[in-house]
Amino acid sequence: MTGVARLGVGIGLVGRRHEVSALAGALDRAAEGRPTGVLLSGDAGVGKSRLVAETVERAEAAGFVVLLGRCTDAAEASLPYLPFTEVVGSLAALRPALVAEHPALRHLLPGGFPRGAQSGEDRDLGQLRVFDAVLSVLDELTTTAPALLVVEDLHWADRSSRDLLVFLLSRLTRQRLVVLSTYRADDLHRRHPLRPVLSELVRLPAVERVELAPLGPQEALELVRLLADGSLPEPLLRNAARRSEGNAFFAEELVSASSDGMPHGLAEVLLARIEGLTPATQRMLRIASVAGRRVTHQRLAAVSGLPVDELEQALREAVAHHVLVADTQAGGISTDDAYVFRHALLREAIYNELLPGERSRLHSAYATLLADRSAPGRTAEPDRAAELAHHAMAGHDLPLALAASVQAAHEANDREAPAEVLLHAERAMELWPAVPDAEAVARIDEGTLTRWAAWGASATGDPDRGIALGRRALELAEQRGDPMLTSAIARRYAWRLLDLSGREQEAREVARRALDLVVGLPPSATLAWAHAVLARVLARVDHFDEARKQAEAALDVARGLPEHDAMAPGATADALVTLAVCEEYGGHAERARRLLAEAKPLARRSASLGVELRAYYALGISLLDDGRLAEAVEEFAAGEERAAATGTTWGGYGLELRVAHVIARFQRGDWDAAEEAAELAGESVSATVASRLTAAGLLTTVARGRFEAAGRRLAELRDSSPADDQVIMLVGQAGAEAAIWQGRPADAAERVTEALTGLRCSPSAGHGPHLGGIMLAALGVSAQADLAAAGQAPVAEATAAGRALLATAEHTAATGLPRAGTLGPEGAAWLCRARAELTRIVGPADPSVWSGLVDAFAFETGEPGGTGSPGYRQAYALLRRAEARLGTGAPHGDVEPDLRAALRTAERLAARPLAAAVRALAARAGVRLEAEPARPEPRGAGPFTPRERSVLALVAAGHTNRQIGAALFISEKTVSVHLSRVMAKLGASSRTEAVSVAYARGLLAPADREMARADP
Repeated sequence: MTGVARLGVGIGLVGRRHEVSALAGALDRAAEGRPTGVLLSGDAGVGKSRLVAETVERAEAAGFVVLLGRCTDAAEASLPYLPFTEVVGSLAALRPALVAEHPALRHLLPGGFPRGAQSGEDRDLGQLRVFDAVLSVLDELTTTAPALLVVEDLHWADRSSRDLLVFLLSRLTRQRLVVLSTYRADDLHRRHPLRPVLSELVRLPAVERVELAPLGPQEALELVRLLADGSLPEPLLRNAARRSEGNAFFAEELVSASSDGMPHGLAEVLLARIEGLTPATQRMLRIASVAGRRVTHQRLAAVSGLPVDELEQALREAVAHHVLVADTQAGGISTDDAYVFRHALLREAIYNELLPGERSRLHSAYATLLADRSAPGRTAEPDRAAELAHHAMAGHDLPLALAASVQAAHEANDREAPAEVLLHAERAMELWPAVPDAEAVARIDEGTLTRWAAWGASATGDPDRGIALGRRALELAEQRGDPMLTSAIARRYAWRLLDLSGREQEAREVARRALDLVVGLPPSATLAWAHAVLARVLARVDHFDEARKQAEAALDVARGLPEHDAMAPGATADALVTLAVCEEYGGHAERARRLLAEAKPLARRSASLGVELRAYYALGISLLDDGRLAEAVEEFAAGEERAAATGTTWGGYGLELRVAHVIARFQRGDWDAAEEAAELAGESVSATVASRLTAAGLLTTVARGRFEAAGRRLAELRDSSPADDQVIMLVGQAGAEAAIWQGRPADAAERVTEALTGLRCSPSAGHGPHLGGIMLAALGVSAQADLAAAGQAPVAEATAAGRALLATAEHTAATGLPRAGTLGPEGAAWLCRARAELTRIVGPADPSVWSGLVDAFAFETGEPGGTGSPGYRQAYALLRRAEARLGTGAPHGDVEPDLRAALRTAERLAARPLAAAVRALAARAGVRLEAEPARPEPRGAGPFTPRERSVLALVAAGHTNRQIGAALFISEKTVSVHLSRVMAKLGASSRTEAVSVAYARGLLAPADREMARADP
C-alpha cells in the first residue's frame, strides 16, 4: 500500500459528456443574456467538485467572473448566509465600489452591520433589503461581464441561505448569469429541509437539474487505469473498478490502497489509510476534524499543544498524503494559514471514530479558545458566536453555550436572518432553566429572548409556534410590571392570535387588555396601535360599530403625534383598513376602496408589511364580493407577489392572500395556476398553513376527477379535526362534490351534514351563520336529488330533506353577516342552485331555473347566458338545463348547443367528471357531440337503428320500459314500439329471448352495456 492518494485532478475528466454539455450550454446561454440556475446533485464522492472545477475553468477562459460560496457541514454552528458572505467578500475585494453602492450588503460582510445604526428600518423588510441588494449587485455586475455563481454543498446550507437562493433563482430574467448549486443526493432524508426547496426550485422555468450518477463499469475501469498510471496489474485494476461502484472518490482511495486485501467499505478504506500515518499526524487530524472541514493553523496549534516543529511535520505529512489541502482563499480574504479536508467524507470518517469523552474534551478546548473574555457583554469574537455555542454545547459547558447562543441570535438579527434568530433564541431558552442566574450569564432577560423567538417563528411562517412563544413573552412582560412594554407585547400577541381561526375571542380580550394598560397615559404610538389592533379584532368578529370607534380613536391619536414618530403611520394605515372593512359592511364599497387606496402606500412607506398585505387582501375580497373576479384575481396576485418577495407567504395575511388567490383562480377557470399555488411540495410549514392550503387545492383536485388523491387528503384533514371555518367549509364542499361525481349521494349528504354541523359549532358561530352554509346546503339538495333518482331514498324523504336544506340556505342568506353588507354574487348564485336542485326532486322539470343559474354564475367569466366560454359552474347549469329540457319533451336536437358548450368548458379545464356526465347525457339523448372512438362492433349486418340498439342495451341491463323511457327521455309507449321492432327483427317472442339472440349473434357488445349504465 502506497499510503498516498492518487488524485483525479491530474488527469482528464472521465465520462460526464452529458453533464459537461449541460453546464457548457448554461454558460453559453448566460453569455447571450439568458440566465440559468443549475442544481447539480450526486452522492458523496461521485465527482461533483471535479465537475464544478471543470466548469469554473471553462467559465474563466470565457471571460466570466466566478464567485464561489461554500456551506459548512454544521450549519447551525456557522453564520447565516455563510456561502453568500464568502461571495460578497470576494466581490468586495474584486469590485469594492460596486459593493459600496448597496448598503444592505454590509450585513453579509465580516463583522455584520448592527441594526441599531439604521434608523427607520423595519424588521420585517430587513431581510428583503438584503435579498434585493444581492440581486441588484449581480444585475449590475453582469452588465459588464457574464458571471458564474457557485454555491457548493447546499445540503448543509442554513435556512436564510436557502431562502436567498430561492429568491435569486426565481428572479432570473436577462442577467448574464449562471447560478450553479451542488448538493448530496444521498444526504436528503425524508425530512431534510432542502427537499421542499428543491421541489420549489425545479418548477422555475430558468432552473434545470443535472444528476451526476455513478460512472458506468467501463468508465470506472478507465478512471482506475488513469489513476494507477501503470502501477497496478489488470486483476487489481478490475477489482478496484468493481468495488468503487462508479464513485470517483472511492476509486481514488482504492487505487491509493493498491491492495486486494483492503476493507470493502469506503469508511474502512479511508480509516485504514489514516492509520498508516504517524501517531502525531493522526492525533492532529482527530483534533482538526472537531473544528469542521476547515481549520486554521493557529487553532490547531492552540488546541493540540504540539510544538511548532511537530505540528508542521504532521501538517506536511497530511498534505503530502492528500488528506488536508491548503485553503488560500476564504471570503475574498487571503488566509494562507488555513487547511481543509480534501473531501468531507475524510473528515466525517475521522470524526465519527472519536471516543465520546475525547470528542467532548476537544469541543470544550475549541470553546475555550473561541471564547472572548476581553469585551464586556460579548462572549465570542464577532461572527464566531454560533460556532462557539456549537462547541460549548458539545463540550457540555451550558453557561457558555447560553451566552454564546444569545450573542448568535443577536448577530443573526443584525444579518437579517429570522430563521437563525429563532434557532439560536430557542436553544438559549432551552438552556435557561439549566443555568444558574441565567439572566446575568446571558446579559438579557428571558422576556426579550422569548420575543426574539416569537418574531423569528412568525417571520418564517410558523404561526402556531409564534403564538405559543408570544403567550410566554406576554406572561414574562406582565411579571416585570412595565405597562408600555406589556401593552406593546399584548397587541402583537393579539395580532398573532388572529392568524388562527377560533382564537378571536382570546384576541379580543388580549387587545382590550393592551389598550387598558395605556389608555390613561400620554398619547403615544403605543396607544395609537392599541386602538388600531383592537379595532382590527372587533372588525374580525363583526362588531363593526365599536370597531369604527376604535379605528377613529387610533387616527386621532396618531395624527396628533410628531411627524418624526416612525410608528404612527403604520397605526394610521391599519386603522384606515379597518374603517374600509366597516364601510364595506355598510354597503359603501367604493368608499371602502378609496380608504384602502390611501392605506396601502402609507403602509408601504412606513414599512408596515403586515398592514400592507392586509390592505391587498381587503381590496381583493371587496372586488370578489362585488363579482369583479378578474380584478380580484389581479389584486390577490399582486399581494401574493409582495408577500413572496418579503418572505411572508406562510404567515398572517401572506397566507390569507395565497388561499384567496387559489380559490379565485379556481373560480376564474385558471385551474393549472390554482393547483400550482396550492401545491406545498413538501414545504416546511405548520399544520395550520398546510391544512388551509390543502383544503383550497381540493376544489381543483376533485373537479378534475383525481378522487384517489382527494380521498387521501380529505381523510387526513377530517382526522385532524379542523377548527378553522374555511377548512371545515372547503373539506365539506370537496368531500360532497367528490361523492356526487362518483355516484355516492348518501356519502355526499353525510359530508354536507358534517360540515354544516362543524360550522354551527365553530367559535365564530355566535356572530351569525357562516355564508358558506349556502353552498353546502345547495350541494346537500343535489345529493338528495341523486338519492331519489337512483332509488336509494324514497322521494318523500328526499323531498323533506331537500326542503330543510333549502330552508337552511334561505336562513343563512337572510341572517348571515356578509362582508359587503348584502349577499354578494357568489352567495346569490349558490342560493339559486339550491332552489334549482330542489326541482329535480319535486318536479316538474323546469329549464328556466337552470337558465337563471347560468346567469347567476356569470361572475365567473363575465358572460351571462354561458353562450361563449362558460365557467365551470355555468357548464354544470347548462348540463342540468339540457336534462330539464329533455324532461319536458323538447326535441333532442334542442339540447345540443348546451351540451356542446358544457363539454368545451369541461375539456378546457380538464374537468373529467363533468365531461363524462355531459357525454353520458348526450348518449342517452342520441346527440353526437364529437367523433366517437372506435368501439367493438357486433358481428353481422347490424339491423338495428341507434335508438333500437340503445333500447335493447338497456333491456339487457335489466331496466323496465319506464326506466328506459326516463333514461332516454322518451315515453314508455315509444319504448314498447322500439322493442317490438327489435323482437320482430330477431324473430324473438319475448324481451328475454331478444337479448339472448342478440348476444348469440354478436349484435350486442360489452360497450353497449357500459353505455346503458352511463348516467350523469
